Amino acid sequence: MEAIERKPRSREQTRSGIVLTAKDIARREGWQAVSIRKIADAIEYSAPIVYEYFDSKDVLLDEIRSEGFRHLRQEYERILKLYRDPEKRLYEISLIQWEFARRQPEIYQVMYNLDGAYCTLPVYQSSEMQAVSDIVSDIIFSFIPKSKESIRKLYFEWWSISHGMIMLTMLLKDQQPIEQSEQVYRDTMRRFVRGLR
Repeated sequence: MEAIERKPRSREQTRSGIVLTAKDIARREGWQAVSIRKIADAIEYSAPIVYEYFDSKDVLLDEIRSEGFRHLRQEYERILKLYRDPEKRLYEISLIQWEFARRQPEIYQVMYNLDGAYCTLPVYQSSEMQAVSDIVSDIIFSFIPKSKESIRKLYFEWWSISHGMIMLTMLLKDQQPIEQSEQVYRDTMRRFVRGLR
């Protein structure tokens, strides 16, 4: 009976190891360097074994993308419990977005198809991304109850500002100190949030 219990645990550890190895390779060499063969070599398995867990690099990238959105959703939900003021909620969620991209850029790249982390599975079809979008949209609605179309427009503005500034920071990381970029981000998000009142 114990051997049966150990096998699923071992299988989950192998799956997690594959994901961690892919992220590690991406962190060191970029997403273009990630391949099923390279992952298999790094974890000392054959490529067919890795394919038992992930049919393709796309499926692996989609798993990493979902992991990133799940993490954001959990953090956003934590903010909802922590603060009641919609202005504070939206601002704090914006900071979580920034911090996540700064601390885990390789996952953020997969989430939004950046820097060679191209996943052919459309991000807008991700249920995890939709859950994150719904939380932000609900917060915006709590500021100003408007039509669904108006909320969608305001969400798009928030997302464009946040994501756009994060992408520019990633692109300019060697030309502008991260602290300066972060201050610009904080000031910009604060102005946007206050402008919703």
